[in-house]
Amino acid sequence: MTHMGFEFSRMKLNKPAQQPSLVKGQYWTTNKGDVEIMEVGKTLAHYRLFHDEKRVPTRMGGIDMVQEYIRKNKGKLSTNPRLKKA
Repeated sequence: MTHMGFEFSRMKLNKPAQQPSLVKGQYWTTNKGDVEIMEVGKTLAHYRLFHDEKRVPTRMGGIDMVQEYIRKNKGKLSTNPRLKKA
């Protein structure tokens, strides 16, 4: 289909990368560390960011910020190792 000299069938549409949805109990493995989702509210998420520590404080941040961190660091959803021990 042409319109004013442009062919729309050859144009690439820039679709934004889909943000991962966050659910309580999820465990994400990323390049920089692991992220465990503790709670998810309307705008904020409580999460733990593991690097190589045993005790990790629960942090709070915007859902968009946590999703962006997971996306930028190529996060993959995995099983929670804390639940395997039980």
